[in-house]
Amino acid sequence: MKFRDFIEVDNHYFSVLRGGYTIICVLRYVPDGKVEHSEVGKYFSEFYSDGLHYIPSNIVDRHYDAMKMLKDVCMRDECVRKVANFFKLEKMGVTGSRLIGLAREDSDVDFVLYDECFEIGREMIRKGMEKGILDEPDFEEIYKKRKVSLPYEVFEIHERRKYNKAVLNGVKFDILYGGDVKLIRGKKVGKFTVRGRVVEAYPFNYPAIYKLNDFEILCYTHTFVGQAFVGEFIEARGVLEIVKGRKVLIVGSRRDKEDEYILSLTLLEREGIDYEIEMLK
Repeated sequence: MKFRDFIEVDNHYFSVLRGGYTIICVLRYVPDGKVEHSEVGKYFSEFYSDGLHYIPSNIVDRHYDAMKMLKDVCMRDECVRKVANFFKLEKMGVTGSRLIGLAREDSDVDFVLYDECFEIGREMIRKGMEKGILDEPDFEEIYKKRKVSLPYEVFEIHERRKYNKAVLNGVKFDILYGGDVKLIRGKKVGKFTVRGRVVEAYPFNYPAIYKLNDFEILCYTHTFVGQAFVGEFIEARGVLEIVKGRKVLIVGSRRDKEDEYILSLTLLEREGIDYEIEMLK
C-alpha cells in the first residue's frame, strides 16, 4: 500500500499516508460527500488522533491502488484518459475522487507520480505550456479556494514556477509526488516566524521539507509545496515544535490555518515586489 492510495471502510474513503497493519490515513469522503476538515474527528473516533486516522487493516473493505488502477480508471473516465495519454509515464497513478469513482463533472484530476517521473512530469508541463499544448491554471480561482494570508500577487508568482498543475483541453489537473511520508510528533512551543537561507530542500515531498542552518521547516499543506528552492532566502510562519532537541517549524498543520505561510524573499526581490513583510502577519 502506497502513499496517496485510498481505502474504503463502510462507505467512508481515506487517503493513505502510510500502509501497514495499522494504516495511517486522512478521511476525505463520507456517504454524504466530501468531509469538512473540522469534522473528520467525529467519524471512526476510536481510531482518530490529532488530525489523522489509524485504521486497522483488517477492517478495510477495499484498497484502491493509485498506480495499478490507472488503466481501469482511464477506461471509464475520459478526463483521466486525456491527461494520462499526455504524460504516458510508467510510474504514474490517479488519486482522489477520480480513483474512487466519486468525481463530479467539474472535479480536477489528481495524478500521483513516483520517483524520477515526478520531475519528468514537471518538465513536461513546463514545455507543454511553452508550446501551447497546455494552458495555465486559473490562479485567481485557486487563490479563492485557499485561505492564505499572502496577497494575490505574491501567491501567483510562487505558483507560476511550480509546474505541478495545468489545463489540457479544458481538463484541470495536478501532479503530486508519491514519495515517502515523514510524520513527526514534538513538543509544541507556539507560533513562530523564521527567516533564513534554504540549504537543503525536498519541496514537493509530503511534507515539503525546507532545511535552514538551525531550523527544519515541514509543510503539510499543498498551498506551500514547491514554494522555495535551495539557495533562496525565505520567511516562514507556523507552529514551532521541539523534536529530539531539534527546532522544527510546522506549516499547514491544519488546512484552516490562515496565518501560516512560506514565501521566498529571493523570488520577491527578483520579481521586483517590494512591500513590508509585516503586512503578511
